[in-house]
Amino acid sequence: MRSYGYQHLRMFRVLALILLALPQATISLKLREVSVPAVVIKGDDVWLNCTYDLEKETLYSIKWHKNNVEFYRYIPADNPPGQKYELEGIHIDLTRSNEGNIYMPTTDVNSEGIYRCEVSSEAPIFRTVRGEREMRIYVNPSTKPQILGTKAHYGIGETVNLTCKSAPSRPAAFLKWLINGVEVAPRSNKLYRPQPVEFPAGLFTSTLVLTFPATHEHFYDGKMTVQCEAIISQAHTLRSEEITITNSTRASAATAGDIDSMKDGPKISGGKNEYQVGETVDVNCTASKSQPPAELHWYINDKEVRSDYLMPRPPIVYPGGEESTVLGLRFEVKSRHFQKSEMRLRCTATLSEVKKMTSEPLEVEIAQQQRSDLHVDQVNAESVQSKSTTCKISIQVIRSLLLILILWSSL
Repeated sequence: MRSYGYQHLRMFRVLALILLALPQATISLKLREVSVPAVVIKGDDVWLNCTYDLEKETLYSIKWHKNNVEFYRYIPADNPPGQKYELEGIHIDLTRSNEGNIYMPTTDVNSEGIYRCEVSSEAPIFRTVRGEREMRIYVNPSTKPQILGTKAHYGIGETVNLTCKSAPSRPAAFLKWLINGVEVAPRSNKLYRPQPVEFPAGLFTSTLVLTFPATHEHFYDGKMTVQCEAIISQAHTLRSEEITITNSTRASAATAGDIDSMKDGPKISGGKNEYQVGETVDVNCTASKSQPPAELHWYINDKEVRSDYLMPRPPIVYPGGEESTVLGLRFEVKSRHFQKSEMRLRCTATLSEVKKMTSEPLEVEIAQQQRSDLHVDQVNAESVQSKSTTCKISIQVIRSLLLILILWSSL
């Protein structure tokens, strides 16, 4: 009997080990989506949503981190189940938050960062799935840029020295000058661009100095108009699913990571799950439609690829004017591309929204004395030209009379 019971115990242990070794896809916890707004204007409220599917497992915990620091956890067995931890930039309303869905009634510049949601299951699986998104906080300038150091009049040859200053913003504004509606080239020696000044609140002020000697060409009808423009580029990056490629049939199969669908990120198409050294990888990355179109980047094992690996493709243009950028990746597989028999491919899409604010036009005039001198010079020039024309006519008449006299005397 003891031998019989011992054999059953051994069989039970073997079966337990087999069950634990089975592919987790059959009963696996899945992270469906991590939703974090990519671009937020300071002060706006936000929702952080973590959607998962337990399937046959039991939930143990949901945790949220910002820049690898935990600020919220939900454990059904605790009382209360939802708890928050103090962290700069994190403002949670627990009365409106539930499980993996967090409501933040306000945001500040410290709210910017990488947000990660982790969902863990109970024993005996103890499986954890995670996904992350980046949030960027923007602050638009409260006023138009200002022009400092102006004068009402400038003499020809006098140095014009103007400074454009933007209102505080995040990120720093990019400034440019226009003279009579024409942009001054960004690399012109007329410009001096100091580093933006950062304030304790996380905002930046930009300045751009314009210096040049005034000439007649700068004035139209005695007047010159200058303007300054501030440009804020609100860019954010979306990541694609990460594709894992193996070089061995015994290695793990290709996977798209923990998140089943990344609705807003670019999509990878083409290729296969397994490659051998010497074969050619030929895949495409397609961004979601946007305007302006997204900028795509490819990565192999978290390192951006060389330019000769990239294959630009025609974009997909939609009736409304939006576009989906497409970028191909093509290269011959080398042994260096594999790390522990795996090669990870990922692409990112960077979207930008440009906001512009232009200063009030500043109109300056040429100095009054030089305006008079210019008028006199123009009058004198016209008089000289008139006299010159009269003189030329008189010489022609004298030449004609002399020719007539010579012909008459020869008769």
